[in-house]
Parts: sequence; C-alpha cells; structure tokens
Amino acid sequence: MREIHDLSFDIDRFLEDAARAKQQLDVERWREELRPRALRLFAERTAKLQWTRALLKLVVRELHPDDLFSELIGNLDRIPRRRWPQVLALAVALRSSWRRDGLEQIVRSLHVPRQSAKDNVPSQHTNHSRRSARKSSPSKREGRKSRRTK
Repeated sequence: MREIHDLSFDIDRFLEDAARAKQQLDVERWREELRPRALRLFAERTAKLQWTRALLKLVVRELHPDDLFSELIGNLDRIPRRRWPQVLALAVALRSSWRRDGLEQIVRSLHVPRQSAKDNVPSQHTNHSRRSARKSSPSKREGRKSRRTK
C-alpha cells in the first residue's frame, strides 16, 4: 500500500514539474518570439494615436500613484484636457518622490519653478476651507444655465 502512495506522489510531482516546465517554455517563447512581433504590430497600429482620457488613465494607472494623487488632482473624469500634463507630471513626481532628490530631479527635468518667497508664508486658509468655499459658490455651468433660461 505504501508503494502505491509513493508512486502517486511521484506522479503528482512529475506532473507539477512538467506543468512548470511548459509554463516556463511558454513564457520564454512569448518573450523571445511572440512579444516582439506583437509589439511591432501594436506600434504600427498606434502610430496616429491621439491623447484620450482612456490613454491618460492608463498611463496614470501604470504609475501607481498613492492616495495623495486623488487628494491633489481629484476625479480624472473631471480634469480638463489642458491639465493633463499636470496630471502626468504629478503622477511621475509621486512615483519618484520617496526621497527628496527624486522630486528635485523631476523638478529640474520639467523646469518647474523653484520655491518662491510666498511659498514660505503660511496660508491663511487650509485646503479644507477652500474646498468648502468652492462647494458653496455656484459653478460656472449653473451660472450659464441660469443666464440661458432668462
């Protein structure tokens, strides 16, 4: 009885090793043969790709920004196209800013203005008070609608 158990254990191990070897061969074939061809085709088909919100979201997602990104930028669906460079710059900065020199390198690369004298003065309002004021005032759209209906 023990021999049968040992034999089934050996067969299981053999099958697992074979599956692992096949998976490794598939990965190597993908990387060496299939991936380069697939990416060449992808490059050809995306040659005239335009900036879209879907592309912006994809790039941001690939940069894995933390919760501070959402706090600073807000909902990506509401960001106008003119601010997309800021969105990407912030996502890259968050990714690279775990050390001070990482953020400094991003600032230099993008030629972001350095700290000014007014940056050292503590603000009278916190972000919270600015958000509250924004929520209580009518939006531009509401103002436009009321003018149209008059």
